Amino acid sequence: MKYFEKLDLIFTILLIADILIILGSVLFNISREYVNFILLFDTVLCIVLIISFIMKYRRANDKKTFLNKNWLDLLASFPVAILILPFLSSTLYTYNAIVLVRLLRLILLLKVLSRFVEEVLETTSLDKFIAIFIVIILGSSLILYDLDPNITSLFDAVWFVFQTITTVGYGDVIPTSPLGKFVVLLLLIAGVFMFSIVTASFAYVFNDKVFKKENKEFNKNVVKLRDHLDQTVTSISEIKERVDSNDKELAEIKESINNLSRDVDYLIEIIEKKE
Repeated sequence: MKYFEKLDLIFTILLIADILIILGSVLFNISREYVNFILLFDTVLCIVLIISFIMKYRRANDKKTFLNKNWLDLLASFPVAILILPFLSSTLYTYNAIVLVRLLRLILLLKVLSRFVEEVLETTSLDKFIAIFIVIILGSSLILYDLDPNITSLFDAVWFVFQTITTVGYGDVIPTSPLGKFVVLLLLIAGVFMFSIVTASFAYVFNDKVFKKENKEFNKNVVKLRDHLDQTVTSISEIKERVDSNDKELAEIKESINNLSRDVDYLIEIIEKKE
């Protein structure tokens, strides 16, 4: 499992790089040569992902369940740009094919990230803080829009709240009322706390996974040591039984020798009397 976990991490990094490269190729006007290189990189990555999927499928105990849970991985691993290339014109080839491949890569990446996000939410109850965060944003936006004369639209209010709570502060929208400035102060404090909580939550999950992994290895070693001790105790018990058995046999032999010695003494006594 360690081997496949490391592979998944590497593939995730490659997928992120693939998405960024393809997205950049869509946003910027690049030459046909670079497009071919990008598609080659994407195709090689798809082949590697398919090989990884086949290896995991062969190692799965319940193959039907594995397919039901991971069919999207297989779908997103096909080199779609190469498959649809014969049906596209040169213009569509340079744009639509790249977008389609990017979307499929994004699906796979989101699927991988969703597992981690779900684990974070279940482990840390971060969803409650996110709900509070949304309430703070909406509530502050409504207050500023209603009470501050310098904020003339709800969009400006939401835009300003996002700037403030993320500590960016472009300065294009500035509240002028005392209540607005007080709300800004509360937003700054809330932003620091919220992002600290998010960072701590992700760090906790990472550390928890490392601890669970180390604890699993420790428990495995403890089980092995316990089995070894049980085998040692069993061996000692067998040796003790053999020693006890040998002692019993020695005692029987000693008793037989004593009986034989008495018989010999008795015979000697009889012989001496006859003489």
